[in-house]
Amino acid sequence: MAPLLRIEAISKSFPGVSALQDVSFAVETGSVHAIVGENGAGKSTLMQIIAGVQRPDDGTLFLNDEELRVHTTREAQRKGIGIVCQELNLAPNMTVAENICLGIEPCVRLVPWAGRAFVDRAALRSRAAAVLKRMGVAIGLDTKVGELSIARQQLIEICKALVHAPRLLIFDEPTSSLSETETEVLFKVIADLKADGVTMLYISHRMPEVFSICDAVTVLRDGRHVKTLRLAETSPDEIVRLMVGRDLGAAAWTGRAGDAGPVVLSVRGLTREPYYRDISFDLRAGEIVGLAGLMGAGRSEMALGIFGAPPIDGGDIRIDDRPVRIRSPKDALRRGIAMVPEDRKRQGLFLGLGVGANLSLSASRRFVRWGMINFSVERSLIAGYIQRLRIKTPTAGQAVGLLSGGNQQKVVLAKWLATNPKSLIVDEPTRGVDVGAKAEIYALMRDLADEGLAILMISSDLPEILTVSDRILVMRDGRLVGEMSHAEANEEKIMALAALDRPEAAE
Repeated sequence: MAPLLRIEAISKSFPGVSALQDVSFAVETGSVHAIVGENGAGKSTLMQIIAGVQRPDDGTLFLNDEELRVHTTREAQRKGIGIVCQELNLAPNMTVAENICLGIEPCVRLVPWAGRAFVDRAALRSRAAAVLKRMGVAIGLDTKVGELSIARQQLIEICKALVHAPRLLIFDEPTSSLSETETEVLFKVIADLKADGVTMLYISHRMPEVFSICDAVTVLRDGRHVKTLRLAETSPDEIVRLMVGRDLGAAAWTGRAGDAGPVVLSVRGLTREPYYRDISFDLRAGEIVGLAGLMGAGRSEMALGIFGAPPIDGGDIRIDDRPVRIRSPKDALRRGIAMVPEDRKRQGLFLGLGVGANLSLSASRRFVRWGMINFSVERSLIAGYIQRLRIKTPTAGQAVGLLSGGNQQKVVLAKWLATNPKSLIVDEPTRGVDVGAKAEIYALMRDLADEGLAILMISSDLPEILTVSDRILVMRDGRLVGEMSHAEANEEKIMALAALDRPEAAE
């Protein structure tokens, strides 16, 4: 089949970073073409060039054998190109319908000869409703987007692209925050689009997804094209080897089968209606406790409650067997609790500041005395964490917003580790992170636990829960419905507790 898109010798550099170097490959019309590679491989930069967000330094794009020159996303949309970005790009104070139709609002002139036009609210709602129906998603058209969960916002981001009826649609990690059910809905939409002749580029770190829905795959590494393959002619292991340049092997659990250390953090009856209620558990030094559950189960809200953002309505928190009141994140930090949030862009980083500034921001007590900054200590702290977490950045002053998603996540981790916490809560620690960085984060968490840190890890990825956790908690509908050791756990038991009303289903 003839290619819809040809990419020829595309190169792009940013200050101190060569993002793409002489990348060339073709994408067949009507296919789903995967783009894979480690964080920093250049995947998102290439997609942004195709979608008009960035301009290449060198090279040429061809769409249907015609040279493609687009300088804005609006120009790309006119050419039939849409993109669903990994980082959400929504207006939180606007409604679902307004976000979906943003920039293409249907208008009506109340007086035909007047120069002023008004948004046709009925037509706007009708257009948005049609896209939501196609996605199979029930979300109120008048709901403010800022009131939705990250997963629901991701679905609205997808609807924003579909409303333009693109012939080339780019998905950049579209399932990173979706539940299994929502992911299945998306895959059905992708299958329908493919049947209608739409060509899709699909970025994902999840090999099962790639092999389930894609026809071909292009591997990028360090900004260069490594290989393009038909998926029917390769295997996940080969793709991973091409991505990282080495064989990672299978991730294996390396935790504790026996007792951990003393209880560091104990919670009893934690409640904040309507999000969670009567939550009780202990977190011990040197163990990693996995917290599983479906989207909307209240996991993130409960973790934020422990961190005081916002504080709990009822219940008790004890640290080292002493009762404490945590009314803000500042209180939590004083008590030795740190938290890596689910949404690193909105909750974890100042994207315009440098790596070093972000990293040291929460740990100023380590290098500030009597209002004076010890810059030598600060530089040493920053350099140490950049090295320990293998953060890929040209300098400590590089703006965090210019780093790949995986390296941004490492900066968030380093930022909180620099506070020397006793307890660390990590919410979706490897969301949007490649297989190589994911293995590094797993190893880091195990090292931290071995050093005595107590870790509560929230994850929607069941293999990740089973790989990392010493003990597993399960939430459903705002309640804690199960607890099991690593030896007792499997995916079926966890899903039965997370999805079913009958506890015996997990037996």
